[in-house]
Amino acid sequence: MTALVREFFVEDARMRQIEFSAAVLDEIERDRFGHADLAVRRRMEALWLKGHGEKHRRIADLAKLSRPTVQRLLDTYLSGGLAAVRTFHWKVPVSALAPHLDLLAAEFRERPPHTTAEACERIERLTGVRRGESRVREFLRDTLDLKWRKVGAVPLPPKLSLPEHAAQQAAFLKDGPRAAPGPGAGR
Repeated sequence: MTALVREFFVEDARMRQIEFSAAVLDEIERDRFGHADLAVRRRMEALWLKGHGEKHRRIADLAKLSRPTVQRLLDTYLSGGLAAVRTFHWKVPVSALAPHLDLLAAEFRERPPHTTAEACERIERLTGVRRGESRVREFLRDTLDLKWRKVGAVPLPPKLSLPEHAAQQAAFLKDGPRAAPGPGAGR
């Protein structure tokens, strides 16, 4: 790292004066607009402003950061260089159902659950992990890519009884649409 650090007191506040080399400033300039991550671009903007002599309060205002964030950013740069400024240590939560993903996917594709409550019970029985209905619904939709289907009863025509309707449907399935004329045929 090629930064020169000098500490001095300005109006009773300790201020770090960091001087960046031309190569580092060029790299900061490139990442300031060209990096894929918005947070890295904002961090590079703050470093670029620092490299051009701006005070921390002004850097915070222009880069839309807090003053402690500007301080932490400068500490990060001094301890690890630009690579550390580009790095984030996000902690992504891992679901307790993740180790059982293949088992649950096979189970629910073979026998889809009729209700979310049934899915909750089956997940708990298979894995020992208890989850609420909203979490199970989200897991089924987002992770297993299962979609809920709207179901309803098949309506009966008003002039037929249930056995007559069943016979008409059986004839239709057996012979096709012209074999079983019902009431209203010839319309």
